Order: sequence, then structure tokens, then C-alpha cells
Amino acid sequence: MEIEEKKDLASSWFRNLRDQFCKEFETLDGSSFERTKWNHSGSGGGEISLMKGNIFEKVGVNVSTVHGKFSSKFKKQIPGARKSGKFWASGISVVAHMNSPFIPSFHFNTRF
Repeated sequence: MEIEEKKDLASSWFRNLRDQFCKEFETLDGSSFERTKWNHSGSGGGEISLMKGNIFEKVGVNVSTVHGKFSSKFKKQIPGARKSGKFWASGISVVAHMNSPFIPSFHFNTRF
């Protein structure tokens, strides 16, 4: 499998995971997510999925796939980026804050 195919597979996997999370949160809460797309200053971007509901004060399930080139100064600080300075990243972030103070909030990220 070529690297571009792997990148497409990873970003697609995160979007599908986002959809699964959103579906489950909507089922639990009875509310729905609003989605907003954004663009990265380099290239790529992502989508914010936000729900304010009955159980959840606010839930965000966000995905992004970005790429570009680090500045000359910054790339020296990143292992493996000294030569080209190019980067690519895809990931998901989930944050959930409940309406009840007796239910803990949570937050997690993962990325490739």
C-alpha cells in the first residue's frame, strides 16, 4: 500500500469513528450535532461536531487532517523534519461536559 493510500485510510477511519461517536451521543441524549468545517492555514482542515443537549452541557467530536511545511527554525526542533520540514497529521478529539455535576467530564485525543 502506498503512503497516500495509508493517509486516506487513516483520515477516513477518523471520520468514520467520529460518525460512530456522534451517533451514540445522539442516541443517549436525544439531541443532534451541528457540524462546522474549517481550513488549516497550510493545507487540509477538519470538521467540528458540537452538541448541546439534555445530558450533555456540551460535547465536541472533532476531526482534522492537515499537512504543510514547518518553518526553517521550527523544523530543526522536530525529529525527522530537518531535511524537508514537511508534515502530515490526522486525528480525532472528543470532549464531553455533562449537565450534572455528579457525572465526570472527559477528554481524549488520538492522531497519526
